[in-house]
Amino acid sequence: MSIVNTSSKGQIVIPAKLRRKYNIEQGTKLNVVDGDGEIILRPVLQDAVKQARGLFRGGQSSLQELMRERKEGSPA
Repeated sequence: MSIVNTSSKGQIVIPAKLRRKYNIEQGTKLNVVDGDGEIILRPVLQDAVKQARGLFRGGQSSLQELMRERKEGSPA
């Protein structure tokens, strides 16, 4: 947990460790959500497909599974 100070304009500095972890750079847009007593900052996905690439790495390939199903034919 990190503690940050707010400026007179309500601005905060997100700690560098968290900026690196969530790939937040200058100009990155964040959603600000009122989370039932919490303020939640969520990076806005610029290119959801690009950012989701590799998310399920290590699992079975969807393409390979689809090709296997087509080769076997659809279930009766």
